[in-house]
Amino acid sequence: MSNALAIAAVTEALVQTLQGALSGINLGSTPLVTNTRPDQLAQLPQVGVNVFLYQIVPNPYLRNADVPTRNPDGSLSQRPTAAIDLHYLLTFHGDDTRLEQQRLLGAVVRELHANPTLTRSMIASVQQNTSFLIGSNLDQQRDLVRFTPMNFSLEELSKLWSFLLKTDYVLSTAYQASAVLIETDDPIPPPALPVLSSTVTAMPFLQPVVTAIQSAAGAGALIVPGSQIIITGSNFILRSPGNSQAGATDIQIDGIGLNPTTITDARIVLTLPQGLKAGARTVQILQSLNLGMPPAPHLLGFQSAPATFVLHPEIRQSGSPPSFQITVGPGGGGSPPGETLTVAVDPTVRAGQRALLELLQVAQPTAARLIDGGVIASDTNTLTFQITNLPAGTYLVRVRVDGAESPLALDPSGAPSAPSVTL
Repeated sequence: MSNALAIAAVTEALVQTLQGALSGINLGSTPLVTNTRPDQLAQLPQVGVNVFLYQIVPNPYLRNADVPTRNPDGSLSQRPTAAIDLHYLLTFHGDDTRLEQQRLLGAVVRELHANPTLTRSMIASVQQNTSFLIGSNLDQQRDLVRFTPMNFSLEELSKLWSFLLKTDYVLSTAYQASAVLIETDDPIPPPALPVLSSTVTAMPFLQPVVTAIQSAAGAGALIVPGSQIIITGSNFILRSPGNSQAGATDIQIDGIGLNPTTITDARIVLTLPQGLKAGARTVQILQSLNLGMPPAPHLLGFQSAPATFVLHPEIRQSGSPPSFQITVGPGGGGSPPGETLTVAVDPTVRAGQRALLELLQVAQPTAARLIDGGVIASDTNTLTFQITNLPAGTYLVRVRVDGAESPLALDPSGAPSAPSVTL
């Protein structure tokens, strides 16, 4: 790589290369090669070539070749390196009547076409013989700098001379020097530690698959807070005979890791944790692999696709014998004034969830009435609904949170009997 003197070293090497190429073209005087601005007329040669670096651009192929430059702990993994291309404008000066400008142009084109790269010996000579380039190490750059002619349209050429340079046009051409790699002066990071031993192990890819999730209370029972659930499927235990890489199985619900009560290759039984929201919840099986030396568990070895189940809210019960916590109170005004119905529920309804009250008249249980409680503003276990224009009578009460409804208690005949309220 090369240091911060690389750009100046390329320019000076180009100047000296062209100086040696301007021979054998029968000029009346010795041509000079300068490196000043084209609008500095007093400093331009009477006969010769001027080299002007007018633009640098990131090299599109190498600009991110040094990424990343640091390890996760912040230590340097490799020196940051800027990869750039240099754009040079070459202008030609001389007697127009003798076509000196055109002869100089021919000599430059011939030289840069025959020798388009700066050799390491040429760069080393420039660095040793130019006082302001002592300390440059462009000759150590892994890739040689190459000059390529650029094709300007008439519009681009007009903008360059009229807007950027603001001087009268003279015969000119442009070349691109690519690529210059400028490296920082950070201490060179130590080499990577040698590999003392390597282990290659083959094992079958047996991805865990979840086929069903149900309540441990039975196939028709709803899953409610605190329920035990049964997850059925296949490949729940990672096994590979004689393979020490097989690790543990982790069960996650909404990203929360859980310890199962029992686990077999096709069945997992676990108790739902506190804090889950009512509604659709996701289950995923993750299997770790013991990798490295000494072996360390890596969690994301194999994993199942996410599976879903519905967690139903419950209306709270208290007292002895237990009764449902449903309270009827006066309404908040309006005509007719109506009533309010307050229901205590589990789990906690989170902010952003939507709550609805469903009332089923006992005398006509097929006709349901829904009262929208709206989107909950803050976490709560108590839901309040405004009730108006309902016929007097006894109603079965259900609460829906994000579409998941609370269960109804059944009498010995299997008919719903509670919770209920009289309005």
